[in-house]
Amino acid sequence: MNPIDKPNKPPAPVQQALAAIILIAFGFFGPARAAGDHGAETPATTGAVSSPRLSSHSDLFELVGVVDNGTMTIYLDRYASNEPVTDAKIDVEAGAARGIALAQADGSYSFRHPVFGQAGTLPVSFVVAAGQDTDLLGGDLVIPETHADDEHAGATRPWLRWAAYAGAALVLAAWSTAAWRNRRRKGLAGWMAASLIALGAASPWDAHAGPGHDHGDESAPAAGGNAPRRLADGGVFLPKASQRQLGVRTISVEEASLPTTVELTGRVVLDSNAGGKVQPTQAGRIEAGPRGLPQLGQAVRKGEVLAVVRASSSAIERANQQAQSAELNASLALARRRVERLQQLEGTVPQKDIEAAQSDVTSLRQRAAAVAGSVSATEALRAPVSGVIAAASVVTGQVVNAGDLLFEIVDPARMSVEASAFDAALPANIASASASAAPGSSVPLQFVGAGSSLREGAIPLVFRTVPGKPALPLSIGQPVKVTVQTQNRVQGFAVPNGAVVKNTSNQDMVWVHTGAEVFAPRTVRSLPLDGSTVAIVDGIKAGDRVVTQGASLVNQVR
Repeated sequence: MNPIDKPNKPPAPVQQALAAIILIAFGFFGPARAAGDHGAETPATTGAVSSPRLSSHSDLFELVGVVDNGTMTIYLDRYASNEPVTDAKIDVEAGAARGIALAQADGSYSFRHPVFGQAGTLPVSFVVAAGQDTDLLGGDLVIPETHADDEHAGATRPWLRWAAYAGAALVLAAWSTAAWRNRRRKGLAGWMAASLIALGAASPWDAHAGPGHDHGDESAPAAGGNAPRRLADGGVFLPKASQRQLGVRTISVEEASLPTTVELTGRVVLDSNAGGKVQPTQAGRIEAGPRGLPQLGQAVRKGEVLAVVRASSSAIERANQQAQSAELNASLALARRRVERLQQLEGTVPQKDIEAAQSDVTSLRQRAAAVAGSVSATEALRAPVSGVIAAASVVTGQVVNAGDLLFEIVDPARMSVEASAFDAALPANIASASASAAPGSSVPLQFVGAGSSLREGAIPLVFRTVPGKPALPLSIGQPVKVTVQTQNRVQGFAVPNGAVVKNTSNQDMVWVHTGAEVFAPRTVRSLPLDGSTVAIVDGIKAGDRVVTQGASLVNQVR
């Protein structure tokens, strides 16, 4: 036979090396098959194990029980509001175990029994009594078997896989060299295919779970331990302990007919009937009043003297006044002597001459007094209305001019707001209004009227705070957002402003409490109702428990 036609078998050492590589690939990686659920082996949750827990709820209460080291920690909340119930009596029955859960300092309850250390499914019931409310809750508690740490050791040896890769590559290189020398291309292709099959078998072998052990739902609480986390569907797992730390509160929404609203830009102005300004009518120097100069925020009464203005004039004006005063005093002295002479001649001169002389004396005396008083005249500045000092721009000794604004007095319970509307039909369609100076704050307003002439292309609207209702402090000139409720209606759900947050796409959304420790995002369409509430017109349904307090904190869980 031609030596070229003889089958060229690989050398024995190479065969042994190849067999060793195959044994490494299929022997060492075989034990790496999962013996349990590996859904929690993501980088974010490696090593995290969730404690066994159960949850149950009724129309009154929501209860979560978490077992750790043979002790069940019980969290009891109001179902609708998620408000913790810390003064309840809870009777626990877990299989053969019976007893009363003990209240803890953090608002939870504790019940310890050896039965919670035994693996299996354990039916648990709770009799809850809180005030006048009594309820029966229950559920099945699943306690898993405790696994040894070495059961999954094979899954944590990636260096073996790389060793198999390196060995297979060496075998492939050796066989390629031998086949090329013997020019047996067909044998080379076959051994290359065999080597690639060995590599492919070695790579995914350790990534497959064993029979009957799938990876489960990685969004389930058991996959990531007891820490808050974002679930695969976009929801949030938030344990009850974390809910209490964040102060999460909810409301059960109900659909209702709500008024449509329009938002306007407004500004706080002085109410003409409840406020006033203090201005001097002459130039002069400021002097303190009986109580001193008033300070900002000080309450004053109508007619109270706030300050005194002592008139001031130039040297020429004072000289003219003094000269006129001296002239009048001289004329007065002559008139008095003339009256005295006429009175001595009484009976020989007509009585009318005596009376005319007396009248001249009176006139000159009054004129002299007026001129003398004008030299050092004072003006008392009095409060035109009762209220508080909103503005004060004066100090003792300050020289002011006639017409300068020295004090501004307002009544905090009676303020006005001016807003601008571009819809001519809006004034006739206003049902109510409110002003918001900051998110979450609202001041009820009463519509006064609308202007008949446009101001910068808009219709000026005037509102007034409602007397007798509590209102937040407002300042003159403060910009506010005016929410006007019209007479038109829309079907929706009223929720506080804080319930609506933004998602990653900058869309409005709310968080719905779908489970005891699970919150689901809902993209919504909302309309403002007033400064503190909005109307959700799309995205939720009646009975949903919407997070109203702590929604922004839930939204930050990643």
